[in-house]
This record gives sequence, C-alpha cells and structure tokens, in this order.
Amino acid sequence: MRRLRYMLEFIFLFVANGIMLWFFRGYLNLLIAVAMILLFFYAFFSVHLVKKYVSLELKAPAEEIPKNTEFFIRIRLGNRCWFPLVTAKVFLRTGNTFVGALAENVLALPLRPGKAVEIQYPLNSAYVGNVEVCSEKIVLYDLLGFHRVTVKKQAAESVYILPAGGSEEEFVLNDYETGMDEVEESRLSGSDFSDVSQVREYIPGDAMKNIHWKLSAKKDILMVKERLHMSSRKLLLVLSLDKEEAEKTDAAVERLFSFGTFCISNRVPVTLFWWSDRYHEIRQETAESGDDWRQMMTRLFHDQAGNGYVEEQFRSGHPGKGYILVKNDEIRAVV
Repeated sequence: MRRLRYMLEFIFLFVANGIMLWFFRGYLNLLIAVAMILLFFYAFFSVHLVKKYVSLELKAPAEEIPKNTEFFIRIRLGNRCWFPLVTAKVFLRTGNTFVGALAENVLALPLRPGKAVEIQYPLNSAYVGNVEVCSEKIVLYDLLGFHRVTVKKQAAESVYILPAGGSEEEFVLNDYETGMDEVEESRLSGSDFSDVSQVREYIPGDAMKNIHWKLSAKKDILMVKERLHMSSRKLLLVLSLDKEEAEKTDAAVERLFSFGTFCISNRVPVTLFWWSDRYHEIRQETAESGDDWRQMMTRLFHDQAGNGYVEEQFRSGHPGKGYILVKNDEIRAVV
C-alpha cells in the first residue's frame, strides 16, 4: 500500500512538472523532469545491482542458555556495493525444534553503501529445547520505494535451551531402588569424576592427564593416579515424552533434569534411554558428572526425543531389568 502511494505521488509530481514545462517552457522545470527520469532509472538499476553484493550473517552464543533468560543473536547485514539503498527487510524464522514453537519476524535495516550494519537481536525462550533462528530471504528497496528485489539468503544458527536448574526439590533414592543397576567395574583408571584410590608407577598407555607430577618429580619416576567410580551402582532412566503439548514436554524435561542432577550430586551415575525421532532408534548415554548431564540434555534436544514406544523397546533389549520411568512430570519405578 505504501509502495503504491509513493508511485502515485511521484507520478503526480512528474505530471504537474510536465504541465508547468509545457506552459512556461522554463529551464528549471526541464531540469526537474530530466532529474526525475534519471532518478527513476537509477533507482531501478541500483536495486538490481546491489542484490549481488548483499551478505547476511547470523551468530548465536556458543554456550547453552537457561530457559527464560534473554540472549542475543548477532545479525550482520553487509553491502559491498557503493550504490545506496534506503532499507532492506530481513525475514527471520525462529522455532524450537524440540517442542515445536514457531515465530516469524521481519527486521527493517538500513543498507549503507560499502558498509555493514550489525545489530543484536534479543530472544527469550519459555521452553527447553533447541532454538533455531534462520533467514530465508532479504527484500531490498530502492531510494524511491518503487522497486523491490527479493534475495534468497539462507543463514541459520541454533542455541540449546536448558532447564533453569536450581530446583530445591529433593528425592529419596531408596524409593527408586528398582531402577538401580550394578556396575561391573567399580574401578576405572583415569576416570575424571571420582576420588583418587591410589598412586602407582606409570604404565605405557596411561593417560598423561592422570600423571601425579609433584610425586613424579620427587621420586624421579612417573607416577599415575588411579581413581574410583562415583558409585558401584547406577540408575536406569527411561524417558517417554508426549510432545503434543509444549507445556507438558517442558515440565517433563524440567523434572528429569532435577532428578538427574540430584542423583549425580549424590554420586549416583545415571544412564538414560530415550527414543530419537530424528534417527528412529532407541539411544542411551551415561552421565557421571554435571557437565555430562548437561551435554546429555543437548543431545536429547538434537535427537528430538519423543515417545516411539521407548518402554517396549527398553524391555525388549533389557528383559527382567527394573527401571525408572520419566513420563510427563511423573517419575516412578517400574519392575
């Protein structure tokens, strides 16, 4: 509508000036007419020329972000051509691939000749998951607002949104004894998440990070630290998500995150089983530290964890084993 208004105003001024030129034969009116014609063609050709030199970059934070926390996507719009344009509109699509939330936004940015414009685009996710920000196109407008050109510029960035954490909820691990599984080896050389059990002489193949440098210097021989596992038992968790409602999915992951954090803080490793909608298979990982647990959450989101008959799949692959079922916001032991 605005574009049509600009065109009508330009045509009106051009016709009015032409009438004055016809009647008065003034040089000023002639110059105005020539200038308007040149301006019209300049606007047309410039917008088509600039589209070849437009660039778009998106940059997201490298670290995970707690939900309900504001973060910023850096948007950089560049113009390597020296023809000036008034504005460009960047069409962005923001979506949470884990819970399915989707939003579309249009940003109007100035397109300066030979320069780049950089802004910080604020976002805030109310749900956990994988937030993706992608651009599909840029629409360029000329100086007069008559001509516009659509440029396909695809750029994408993603940010993992983790539960906020800090829950003061406490669980009684004895209530989940059914889901405990004995670990075959309680002693692992070079484990990073446990206490040092003894120091011994270096054996070829030992990890360098486990060398006890002070003691090695004192004895003039390489000595290695051996560590114990956090626990001789681990919890088997099975995650079943009904992803029809974003709120329920979010609540289930929040509950899972709190429970896993509590277990690990009490030195009980957690093995989690989930169904991957992305790879169409059941997947499992074990977390023995807080960092492991947070990384596992990001893999859940990347795999687009869902239902996929995960309980049946688990029982088929682990007959007779008890486990802890996490479903919606419920956590219960299953024999």
